[in-house]
This record gives sequence, structure tokens and C-alpha cells, in this order.
Amino acid sequence: MLGIPGFVNDILTRIYVNSVKVPDVAIFPGERSWPTVAFEFGYAEPYDELMEDVKLLLEGSEGKITKVVVIKLEPLREGEMKIRAGFVEMWSLGAKGQAKIDGGRKVIFFNIVSRVYFANMKT
Repeated sequence: MLGIPGFVNDILTRIYVNSVKVPDVAIFPGERSWPTVAFEFGYAEPYDELMEDVKLLLEGSEGKITKVVVIKLEPLREGEMKIRAGFVEMWSLGAKGQAKIDGGRKVIFFNIVSRVYFANMKT
């Protein structure tokens, strides 16, 4: 990412200097040293912390990572034995060098026989 001194891109680059984040899962096509797609999974981890991970991966990599897929599962409540719901979001780097959501949130519902249903939900 090229930036003009004093503008957003340079500020973002400085924020993430010396930061380290290993994605939960990553896709490395061919001989690349950076993944092109990363996955972040959340169960007990709060959504706000997942969003910090997304920003670090996308903005900190300066566009080397092109997509981050977030999968957030709702934690079990007392007495529950199976996860019932969650959601999936896809994030990319916007034109101004900041993480942006692509296509909104896809809500996942799990039923008793473990089939997965997707429902669109705009954020």
C-alpha cells in the first residue's frame, strides 16, 4: 500500500508496527509468504476482539491478506448441549486502507439434526 505522508495509509501502517497475529486458519496459494485469505473463529472471544484481529490482519498486512472470514458461534447457555446459532462475515480492505465488511452478515442456525441454515441479515 502506498501512502502520502500524513494521510490515513501511513497512520495505519505505523499503528501495526511490531504487531504479530497468527490467523486461526490461513490459505497460502503457491509459494507465497503471506496468506491471501484468513479465517478467524470466535466462540468465547467477544466480537470486538475478533474485529481487532480483522483490522490487524487486513490493515497491518497492507493488503497482502485480501479477505478475512469471521465465524462467530454463540456460546452455549447452561444446560445446552449443542450450538444453536452464529454468523459469518467476510471482510476486505477498502479503498482508504481500512477494513470493511463485504456483503453483510450471514446468520447461521443449527437445528437438531445438525443441518446448517443460512439467513441474510444486514448489519
